[in-house]
Amino acid sequence: MQARTLSWVAIAVLAIASSLANALARNEETSWTVFRGGPANNVAIDGKLQATWKVVTGGPISSSPTLSGSTLFIGNNRGDVDAIDVTTGKIRWSRRLSNAVMSAPLLYRDIVIVGEGDEQSMGSAPGAMYVGMGPSALVALDAGNGNIRWKTAVAGSAMPTGAIVKGVLVHHNGAGWVTALNPLDGKPIYARNLHSIASMTAALPIGSDRFVTIGTFYNAAWQLNVADGSVVWKAPFPKSGSGHGDCPPVTDGRVIVCNYVGPVPGAQYTSVGSYAVQRAYALDVRTGAKVWDVALQSGLLQPRNEAAIPLLDSGVVYFGSALAPYMHALRVADGRVLWQTKLRAPVKGGIAMTNGRIYFGDLSGRLWSLEAGTGRIIGCRKMPSGFNVGSPIVVGRTMVIGSRTGSIYAVPLSTIDAGRES
Repeated sequence: MQARTLSWVAIAVLAIASSLANALARNEETSWTVFRGGPANNVAIDGKLQATWKVVTGGPISSSPTLSGSTLFIGNNRGDVDAIDVTTGKIRWSRRLSNAVMSAPLLYRDIVIVGEGDEQSMGSAPGAMYVGMGPSALVALDAGNGNIRWKTAVAGSAMPTGAIVKGVLVHHNGAGWVTALNPLDGKPIYARNLHSIASMTAALPIGSDRFVTIGTFYNAAWQLNVADGSVVWKAPFPKSGSGHGDCPPVTDGRVIVCNYVGPVPGAQYTSVGSYAVQRAYALDVRTGAKVWDVALQSGLLQPRNEAAIPLLDSGVVYFGSALAPYMHALRVADGRVLWQTKLRAPVKGGIAMTNGRIYFGDLSGRLWSLEAGTGRIIGCRKMPSGFNVGSPIVVGRTMVIGSRTGSIYAVPLSTIDAGRES
């Protein structure tokens, strides 16, 4: 690919990411209006914090934590939203909602916005799948005390993380609808039915007035206008694949990158309990045209969370696998595999990068540090619980991550770096 001047989209994306990173590095109160703080899905906040603590909650954690100042916000699958002092692990407040909270909290002015909804589904034919059999709603909580400020029901599970773009909260739910609300009072602005469900994906802002979302059981990605939900482009995928609606995409302003699972050669579809192939792809941000789509390892497809959460940095995308025990690094320009490192278990959750190293947890309960440039294993520490899609953030010199059994851990990076495989 020839070098070229950054597009206005790329410039906007880089400016947003730089502004957020600088504000967080100064430990300022700041809005956190998109999944994992920015378009690269990396949360690594500068500072000197080196903490060790454990908080036991009442449900498995699928939520990625969000930070404001010294307060960490995170949800669990029992329906609790906790505000935790990141320096000590002390719970500042806890609020129980009506259903599981698997979305990443968004911060807007003085409120915390989460989505509640379970992963139970019905139907199997395209257009008939529905996720979220219990109460499903977007909920705003007072950041200071956890009191409910507003609550707006949505058609299907609100597990996916929305985004606030140009003062509008946009969200794609488990019934296939994209809804737009006023983030200050929860009042609906519009709703558009894409006939494609979102599970654990996240809305990705593009520039100042558009966003991308991805769905399954009509497998496609969309770029939509924030103002009215109108379609800028639609990029369909073969109906034989699965997991599209589980992947929160990343972008460098030129392409959108994510991953999914496809059928093994000779099979017509992917299905839980059968072998499938991990795949990754890139779409042109302006047109939705496919730039590349590459096959990686195969493995047995387990229920739920059929994609991995990617991280993008300096022209390289990093992600694990829902099928096999690997971490990958691919060149964004053409999908070329730069390295792949075999681990002990699949890695579905996100990644945090700092000082040339990537940090993450796997399903077996191991925390890993790898050299970002080569994939060389630096350290590995075994923990008491496995890690699913509850993704880590790095604050200063500490990783914070939620586990499958409901515990939240703060672990110094030096402890992970010094660990050895066991």
